[in-house]
Amino acid sequence: MKNQSVLDALSQLSDSIKLTFQLISRLSKLSFQPGSTPLQGDGDVRIELSHDIRDALKHHDDTLDSLRQEIEDVVEFGTHSQRRRDSLKDRERARIAAQLARLDEDLKQYVHNDPSLHDYFTDKPYSARSQFRAAQLSSKRASEAAKQKEREILFASLQQPTETDSTSSTPDPLAARRPQPKQLTQDELLINASTDVTSALRRTHNLLTSELSRSRFAQETLDQSTAALADLGERYTDLDSLLSNSKNLLGTLVRSQKSDTWYLETAFYILVTTICWLVFRRLIYGPAWWFLWLPSKFLLLKPFYLLLAVFGITGGSSAAVTAVSSLSSTISTQPTIRLQPSASGDRPTFRRGMDQRPANAVPVGGGGAKAGKDGQPQDPSPAGSMSQSLGQMAEASREQTQPQGEESNEAKGHKEPQRRGDGTILQERGDIPRNPKKKMWEEDVEAPKHQMRKRDEL
Repeated sequence: MKNQSVLDALSQLSDSIKLTFQLISRLSKLSFQPGSTPLQGDGDVRIELSHDIRDALKHHDDTLDSLRQEIEDVVEFGTHSQRRRDSLKDRERARIAAQLARLDEDLKQYVHNDPSLHDYFTDKPYSARSQFRAAQLSSKRASEAAKQKEREILFASLQQPTETDSTSSTPDPLAARRPQPKQLTQDELLINASTDVTSALRRTHNLLTSELSRSRFAQETLDQSTAALADLGERYTDLDSLLSNSKNLLGTLVRSQKSDTWYLETAFYILVTTICWLVFRRLIYGPAWWFLWLPSKFLLLKPFYLLLAVFGITGGSSAAVTAVSSLSSTISTQPTIRLQPSASGDRPTFRRGMDQRPANAVPVGGGGAKAGKDGQPQDPSPAGSMSQSLGQMAEASREQTQPQGEESNEAKGHKEPQRRGDGTILQERGDIPRNPKKKMWEEDVEAPKHQMRKRDEL
């Protein structure tokens, strides 16, 4: 796009320079007839034409300098990119250089063909100015010659004999001048006027053409600037969207990093806690249980409990419990449920032969799991350990105290009353009838019913 605009500017500059050369040639060949210019001033046509040529030369100098700089930049850039000479841009650069050379040759040939413009187009900027100055001097000499000729005609008309007027003694110098030019040079004045109008129209046309080319160049530059600004705006828009997306991504990454850090720290603490628990459970808990708690329990607590049992501090009297329960039954007309331990404070007693199981009995539950081959409970402690020796000592002491307890119970000769868990004494039913609503299982009645139900189902 830039190369094409440079080519268009070169072609427009070539046309404008040719028109300027024509104006300079016309100014140098300008001729004036006597009476066509005022005697007290310069000719209007010559002054206007000089101003137009001066403005055109100034504009051409500025345009030529700017285009020459652009062409030099394009050509220099094209010489550095020798690897891509076959591309379209290199071809356009070569075309611009050829157009510039052709413009120089055309201008030189035009000057050569026109002897009046032979010294115009050179590398120095003052050659056109000198040619313009020469054309101005030539047109000025022609104007001065026309004025001189007009003065001579006027002076000759004053020397001719004139008729004296009775009313005026002084002759009128313009009376002989006015009709003679109109009668003698009427056609020439008409031709000069038409020529001036034509030249003015041509100058106007040239100025309009140059302004049009300038406006076209400005329009193209404006279009290029608009396209460049639009492209730049799109890039800035893409950059803004990229920055906003990057900001959102960074915010998401920061939040993810915080959550991941929290998860990792929590997992690390859980792992450390689990490792500490495993170390305590596998390496510290077992040895501490076996070597600290059990020895301290058997060496310190068991003797203390034995001393308390010997002195009767831990065992409670059953008589006190009986008295309290009887007192509560006498005070209240209706027995209230009280939560009291069902076992007495004394050590439980067993009759002989209670631990003897029948031959066909099968131990179940915890007892079955701990029973040995002969049905007796099996000691889970290892053989020869301290716990097993203490257990054997406790069994021996219990066997010694059990016969004494049985003898004391037989010596008392009376049966202790049965009590509920709340301490209420259970009395014998006697003559009190049973509850008729209470259902009892009668084997002789329910068994046939059950057999009949099975048969019906089959």
